[in-house]
Amino acid sequence: MTITPRLVAKYRIPGVRHALQDGGRFDPSGPLPRMLLKYPDSLRVYELGEDLELRAEFPRPAPHESSVKDWIAPDLSFVVFQSESSYTAVHRDGSRMWQQPFGTGSTSRWDHVGFAMAGPYRETQILLRLPSDTAGKSLFVVLDTAGNVLARNVLPCGGQERHVGLTWSSEGYLTGVHVSRGGAPPVHYQASLVCGHIVLGKRVAELAGQPESPGRVVLSTNPSGTAQMSIDEGGRDVRWHRLPSSEVAAVLRLTDFPAAGTGDCSVHDRPWISRGGYVDADTALVALYNAYDEARVLMFGEDIWEEHSHWLADPTTGELHGRIDYPMHDVDSVWLPGDGTWVTTEFNTLYRWSVQDGAR
Repeated sequence: MTITPRLVAKYRIPGVRHALQDGGRFDPSGPLPRMLLKYPDSLRVYELGEDLELRAEFPRPAPHESSVKDWIAPDLSFVVFQSESSYTAVHRDGSRMWQQPFGTGSTSRWDHVGFAMAGPYRETQILLRLPSDTAGKSLFVVLDTAGNVLARNVLPCGGQERHVGLTWSSEGYLTGVHVSRGGAPPVHYQASLVCGHIVLGKRVAELAGQPESPGRVVLSTNPSGTAQMSIDEGGRDVRWHRLPSSEVAAVLRLTDFPAAGTGDCSVHDRPWISRGGYVDADTALVALYNAYDEARVLMFGEDIWEEHSHWLADPTTGELHGRIDYPMHDVDSVWLPGDGTWVTTEFNTLYRWSVQDGAR
């Protein structure tokens, strides 16, 4: 069964396809979905409504530096850029607000920035992860927007070679600490922020079959935060999990799709499930991609375009609704703002789609 999508909006942005593939992303936290695009000299924030609106543009402190990561304050007033040697906060007018050097150590594992809304006036505080001198422990400093250090937190978890992140509520309050341990299952702690100090609560029990267990990657969390979608690293299945238990609620396997080369899978020869996410609470999108034929490239020098297909599914049952039939020839990348629409690109144009009434 094919599904004809409804075109919600079309936005023309020169270089948008490359900017998205170069680390651009969508932010669904605002009243309207936002798109963050990374350019060699700046970071730009667009709002996707009926028309496209440029909400903010932040000049990079070191233009053309390829290693920069970035975190934008919730009110879009400033951005924290991370380079190989420091964090730098930049105002919307391009002025530097403060800079926090890393000191020594690799940044590949421990970089993290979080924003807390503190006090009766909801002032913004910035939490930065820095190198820790103590094995097995993680250092976070808390700054105000002027760059003054309000507190230093040494957490008894993580360590220099492990990913440690903070989780937040939609209101900007710290709710937890998340530690990834290489090939082992991750660890979660309940947490709160009290006068600039991270207070760890109990360790959350880990369950077998959780979405972030070895061999699985979390793709998306539903808009209400009550379910999560994960994919097998080999592209063999998608699972939907109830939160916080991580219990498997539904499974969609590669074998549940039509056979390769037949029907709605006629463009595929050796497909695998490559990506996906929630369109809304009741609908998920799953993308199939053809396996890259390395032998064909090496023997015949053919680097041919590999076909994709996008499918809608029910996250409560895993049942396929059908393949999305776009008016253009082939659509590869897809982004899901989480508001009931999804976004694709063609050259310098973004297309925003939704499901037509009665199509599911």
